[in-house]
Amino acid sequence: MNRSTSVQVLRALTYVGVYGGLLMPLVFIPTVIFPFVFSKLIAFQVLIGVTFPAYLLLAWMEPEMRPRGHRLYFAIFAYFVAIATSVAFAVDPYRAWWGNQERMNGLFTLLHFFAWLTMTTSLLKTWDDWKRLLNYQVVLSGFMAIVAILQRAIPNLLLFEVQGPRVGGLLDNPIYMGAYQIFNLFFLALLALHTKSRRLWLWYGMIAIVDIGAFINAQSRGALVGLTIGIITFFLFVGIFSKQKKVRFATAGALLALVAGYGTLFAMRDYLIETRSVLARFVDVKATVATRLNAWNIAWEGFKERPLTGWGFDNYHILFNLKYPAETLRFGAYETWFDRAHNTVMDVLSMTGLFGLITFIAVFAVLYHSLWRAFRAGWLDVRFAAVLAALPLAYFVQNLFVFDHPAGFSMSYLLFALVIAATTEGFMKNTPPATEGERHGFPLTFATLLYVAALVLVWRTSVIPFRASQFALMSNAAYGTQQGLAWAEEANKRWTPYLDEQTFLNSRNLVQALSTGVYEKLYQPQRWVDLTLALNAEHFARHPNDTHARFLYARFLQELSRVKPEYAAQSEQEYLRAMQSSPERQQVFYGLASLYLRFGKVEEAMNLYDKVIALDPELGEPIWIKGAILFADLQRPADGAPEVLRAVTVAYPYQLRNTQEAGLLVEAAVVRPKEEAMKAIEKTFSKEIAGEDDAFFVKAASRFEQSGMPEVRDKVLELAAVRRPDVHRAYSLFKETGAATTTIPVATPPAPSTTKPVATTTPSRGPRR
Repeated sequence: MNRSTSVQVLRALTYVGVYGGLLMPLVFIPTVIFPFVFSKLIAFQVLIGVTFPAYLLLAWMEPEMRPRGHRLYFAIFAYFVAIATSVAFAVDPYRAWWGNQERMNGLFTLLHFFAWLTMTTSLLKTWDDWKRLLNYQVVLSGFMAIVAILQRAIPNLLLFEVQGPRVGGLLDNPIYMGAYQIFNLFFLALLALHTKSRRLWLWYGMIAIVDIGAFINAQSRGALVGLTIGIITFFLFVGIFSKQKKVRFATAGALLALVAGYGTLFAMRDYLIETRSVLARFVDVKATVATRLNAWNIAWEGFKERPLTGWGFDNYHILFNLKYPAETLRFGAYETWFDRAHNTVMDVLSMTGLFGLITFIAVFAVLYHSLWRAFRAGWLDVRFAAVLAALPLAYFVQNLFVFDHPAGFSMSYLLFALVIAATTEGFMKNTPPATEGERHGFPLTFATLLYVAALVLVWRTSVIPFRASQFALMSNAAYGTQQGLAWAEEANKRWTPYLDEQTFLNSRNLVQALSTGVYEKLYQPQRWVDLTLALNAEHFARHPNDTHARFLYARFLQELSRVKPEYAAQSEQEYLRAMQSSPERQQVFYGLASLYLRFGKVEEAMNLYDKVIALDPELGEPIWIKGAILFADLQRPADGAPEVLRAVTVAYPYQLRNTQEAGLLVEAAVVRPKEEAMKAIEKTFSKEIAGEDDAFFVKAASRFEQSGMPEVRDKVLELAAVRRPDVHRAYSLFKETGAATTTIPVATPPAPSTTKPVATTTPSRGPRR
């Protein structure tokens, strides 16, 4: 193969890498765990692993294909140096380098985006080059938008039933879809403002309509704020720097229309919220921000402790667990396991320190400096410059409410590549910059070695982990069977940096099997136990500070102690280790207390509940659990009743989950003074209780009457009548039967609130989202 042919082949492969990289958000392979993230980024890693070596060979042979000496490219490189430094000094360097399967945000993955950026900026240098790429991208965005919109009509379009009115399409997360479409709406504007073709205008308009439809149905408030700031920036830039008065008046009118439009929606917010319109979230500003502020404060406190290089890239979860304040549980168990600060700036500050923050801010500072320089030099017209001024700011602002993600990375690096090209002289005139350097022939020996190394790397770091995830998922679907065990062992044979998911699935499934009494029905249960023990040992050797995994492991050992009591001591030690890495996390205290109760250590268990209550005296959940245990389990109603009633009357009261728990409350109330009983009933019975019916309220009212509390009886019937108009008639009929006694089913103490993953549910038949 001669030199000319070699260059053509290498150039073609490089184009495959550039254009193929934008297909990454569309990838969805449902045979792995977290298919909406993991399958996308594994596919991207394979693509870059195969095509980037071709680019390196092309750059060796052709000087014009070598990386540009653009200041923005160097600023991004400096940011990567800061990230690498944070990895070297990370609390958990393994996690900082590889990330985890759910996020895939380790430095290893980000280096593939930097490689893609290098290929793109070296290959595409003129506006004609970029028009082709951007036209291709907006078509992809239209397809993504159509899939998301279809989810409204077909909730299980992508295997997973969409919960609620928000949709994320092939990105799954509505927040990701909102951020993705911000970029594409500005790319559409850029293309439309630089064409005179009516046919193209029609196409751009149609794509914009579906993209806006997907954006609205994503209902992401952070994305809306970012898009709004971007649009305002665009109009202000055009209005200030345009030399045409008509354009200035038009931009002023557009800004007024934007303000008036949103003002109208905000004025109608009560109606929109009441009718559950898709626009409701954009005007509902009452959503709590307490958990986000808490996460940001933890990031700040972490920065003060490790100000230079931070806690390590992708290590925020370690910091959050260590600094976790007990008040977090006030907003539900779901809000207690954060692995990001939900603010990119605070993430960068806490995970990469000052070095990371300075270089991160420098990327945007250099971007705007380059843009201003190109605009003042006349290299860009006002419309082009306005779009490039607006889009980075929109992206930056929306990232103040969320964290970056695969689709966000693909779009942001596309933006950076476009800015590097557009702020170079000759871009709009389609005149590539002059290049200097020596041309070389095709290095056959080096190329062979390079591709062998690249393919080995791809196989080792992408293909094998992908197969391990497939086997783990298949094992999860067939858990407990001979085939399920074989697949689990196959998964364990394959090296993967993402062992946390195998650990999680096996531990969770054994917790369920042991707690529901089906352990002995598993195929060779001891082999399942041995595998799970080995997986956890390997995982903690890599990640000793993983609180969530250690908590789940302690739960597994606790359940294992049902059939093998010798594991109780090890379970206790794992709970204590989890407490060290998250000293105020209530779930860990709950778990250890339940272990103590199982082995008759009542005093130790009650001391733990007292400690949890002292961490946040205004939180009802731990008070309720303690009271329920005292009242129902330990048969000490005098001690348990006041705790049960107090749990539902504190500032953040325990929410009754069913009529059995309401029955426990009634039984506790009848042994307490009337004033305490009345207050508790008013607080709880005024809200709907799952499973409530006329019979329950009738029995509750009768119980209070038998206990000499007619005022409380009347209050029960009064509150019930609001939702059940026939309750008074039902009570009268009940009294006519002459029933002498009334019993109400009483709930056993509830399982402590844990996390969504730890819940002992049936093993999923589908991939984890």
